[in-house]
Amino acid sequence: MEKQFSNIYPQKWAQIIILIGFCLILFFFNLSRWDLWNPDEPRYAQVAKEMVTRGDWILMHNNGEVYPDKPPLFFWLIALSSYLWQGFTPFAVRFPAAFFGTLTVLFTFLLGRILFHPRIGFFSGLILATSLQFAYLSIRANIDTTLTFFITASLLCFWYGQNRQEKNKKGGLGRFSIYGFYIGMAFATLAKGPVGFILPLLVTLVYLVLGKDWRGIKEMRLLPGMLLFLGIILCWYLPAVWKGGRGYLNDTLLVHSIHRYSQGWAKLRPIYYYLSDFPINFSPWIVFLPSAFVYAYSRKNLEKRRESLFLTIWFAVIFIFFSLSKGKRTLYLLPLFPAASLLVGGLLYDFIFSQIDHFRQEWVILPIYVLMGTMLVAGAVLPWIVSVKFPSYLNDSFPLVILLLGGSLAMFVLYRFKNHGALFLLLIGIVSAGYFYSTRAIFPHINHSKSARFISQEVTSRIQPGGKLAVYGRVSTAPYNFYTGIVPILNLVGQDNLFQFLSASERVFCLITFDEWRQLQRMADRPEPHLIARHPVGGKDVVLISNRLDQGRNL
Repeated sequence: MEKQFSNIYPQKWAQIIILIGFCLILFFFNLSRWDLWNPDEPRYAQVAKEMVTRGDWILMHNNGEVYPDKPPLFFWLIALSSYLWQGFTPFAVRFPAAFFGTLTVLFTFLLGRILFHPRIGFFSGLILATSLQFAYLSIRANIDTTLTFFITASLLCFWYGQNRQEKNKKGGLGRFSIYGFYIGMAFATLAKGPVGFILPLLVTLVYLVLGKDWRGIKEMRLLPGMLLFLGIILCWYLPAVWKGGRGYLNDTLLVHSIHRYSQGWAKLRPIYYYLSDFPINFSPWIVFLPSAFVYAYSRKNLEKRRESLFLTIWFAVIFIFFSLSKGKRTLYLLPLFPAASLLVGGLLYDFIFSQIDHFRQEWVILPIYVLMGTMLVAGAVLPWIVSVKFPSYLNDSFPLVILLLGGSLAMFVLYRFKNHGALFLLLIGIVSAGYFYSTRAIFPHINHSKSARFISQEVTSRIQPGGKLAVYGRVSTAPYNFYTGIVPILNLVGQDNLFQFLSASERVFCLITFDEWRQLQRMADRPEPHLIARHPVGGKDVVLISNRLDQGRNL
């Protein structure tokens, strides 16, 4: 049976076509079925929208003000996508993330071919595409899949160049691929700032130093490479600083890079945060990762020790780098997912096709049983959890329950019959089916409580042209910029500014959380705001208030 399995996809192009088709179904098929959700999607879409509206492709703006938080590459991509797909639709805004998520899967496949074996690359691509966090971010308008692609491309070029040099194959792509390393770093930096060059540079230098490969450091061509890197970056950055002035220079170099990393101002987490966060986000493949690390340095893998070291350093450098940062978000670790997928892919390939009986008994069987047991328990308790916390979604949970219970039992049967290749494909199928069902059925169902579009429609149906809209407290401007088309929206800080705004002689509107509005009602000597509309938006209970009631409307 394993021999038959090994002959299913023998050709490189067949494997590439399968991976592309798999990603098209998984990432692209349902992109337009729900609105843009907080916190990032509406803001990034609004920045790109203002870029197109203003015709300013150098200096980004959000809510009519200069936006120094991120470099321009991702916003250029969204703007280009809006031309391709006729507007800033959810599909157009999310298309770049899905596109670069697919490319990252393909480059992980290529890395697996170069490092180990063609089918290890194929396995690793499937593993990456079905890991929880990577799959989710590939359908969101989020920068991190783009960043991950360019870091992966940069490290692929580094490895290819080093490998060709070691084999003394001068000329051709091998001679010049090291410059692809610096080009990848440049575009990663244009996507998300300094981490775009810090991470791949750290990975490669640590790898070469630990391997005492001084010749490899010399062959990196650091001087011409960094000149190429700076040349690409400065093509945008110099005009941006010229237009934005000293304030923009300070914000981009200090506030949104050094200060954000060393001090943080949001999402402050302890240094051990990712030890509990990463396992969830790399589900379900996390159960195999400890075994993959052990196996990578076992006697069975002596001939692959150099490749395993490269992947381990790739993983460890990024994990440690972001663990040391004050501010942490789950998506920051996404650039290490290709390395983790390749390690797990190598383990599972040898598990299916090689004779590693002793290792298999001790390190592979246990994760399989843990995974089957977890699926069985999750399927059993899911209806109870949903009925308690989200009773209106109980019926939506039943297909997932059937998938988890039936999938775990089918995996057990395949394992008992020692059909390990089919077991792997079944696991891919279970994860893909659950993910596809979520984006096809669950996400559209919960969209009503996640999207800012619905309360924005309340705003646009009442506000007159040129009317004033503000936000206060924990409500941000970007979703309402995007869905109302109003720019700028006033951002009120402090109760005095809010009271002054509501005391205006003309009719004005403000978006505020329900709890904050109730606090205002309890206060004496303040304007009398009127509740106009109320709607949940991404976990917040948001209300629209005004200093006057609607004329001709019964509330």
